[in-house]
Amino acid sequence: MSQRLKLLSRVAALAVFFTAGGCTITTEGIQQAEVPLEEVFPPSKAVASYRQAKKPAKPDDKELEAQVGNAQKLAILKKWGVLGSLAAEYGIPERPPKARISVTEVSSKQNAYGAYTNLRPGLLPDANYMKIGVHAFVDGERLIFVQDRFLIIIRDLSGAADPARRTMLINFARAVSDRIPRDITDINLISYLPYENRVPATERLDKEDPLGIGLFKSGGVTALYRIDNRECKVFMAEVADSSSTKGLIKDVTKAMEKEGSLSELGIGAEGFQGRLFKSMAMVARREQVVFGCYGTLTEKEMKNVMAAMDRRIKPYVPPKVKEAKMEDEKDPKAP
Repeated sequence: MSQRLKLLSRVAALAVFFTAGGCTITTEGIQQAEVPLEEVFPPSKAVASYRQAKKPAKPDDKELEAQVGNAQKLAILKKWGVLGSLAAEYGIPERPPKARISVTEVSSKQNAYGAYTNLRPGLLPDANYMKIGVHAFVDGERLIFVQDRFLIIIRDLSGAADPARRTMLINFARAVSDRIPRDITDINLISYLPYENRVPATERLDKEDPLGIGLFKSGGVTALYRIDNRECKVFMAEVADSSSTKGLIKDVTKAMEKEGSLSELGIGAEGFQGRLFKSMAMVARREQVVFGCYGTLTEKEMKNVMAAMDRRIKPYVPPKVKEAKMEDEKDPKAP
């Protein structure tokens, strides 16, 4: 058999393997697979010598409340379209359990991220936030992270002190993350936020209007940016189609006009500068997104934030240039 035929046969075999397992490979090379909730839990001895005490089981509300932290946090989680939860304990045989893992499947990747950002404290030391899955944080006896449609909580049951507790929580979190063969990228709206000067862990997804003035009826994203002692709050919302952004930006500018006159911004498909919440403010639209900011940054600093968002919403694509003809290639129409 020729090398080419051998290669084709191997590719075909791999295709059958992935298709049979409910797995596909995207054009970007990212593996996408449907994962049963039970299989997200790591097996025994995946983390040191800890063993799974029992198979994952559905927790009742009281158990899930203890896992999340309190009744208020459980209510926040349920608000984001929970499909189901399972939990399992890990430890050394014949000894009290050391850790409890809960995996909650939410109706969409965006809703899972929304639940996570509303459970995540924004005032923890930077070292408490980390890149596990899409994002993770450690707060006392809990590590919580989000990946795809799953919200995962690992809770220390041993009462251990740091750094031993932190190490165990992180090791279990990584073991769970490795069992979810899906991308760990941000949702679109978060990916539009520039990194420079963004305050860590201030990104928040809201189901209601993030500005609290009744305009962004389908929710949106906010984040805080800071330079020295100056800061601004960024807001962003995505609508069904680009034509709807015209009506939404009109509503925002009406609210701004109540505090003063507007001027052209020169950013986005349409942009304006004025005042909102008694602060300098800017708003623009691009594609299906309306975005803006307000606060105490300087005019130049705020314009830089707006321009960075605009570029991320619609990245620059260089125009195609026709290839130059080879020097020795003759034009048939030439004399």
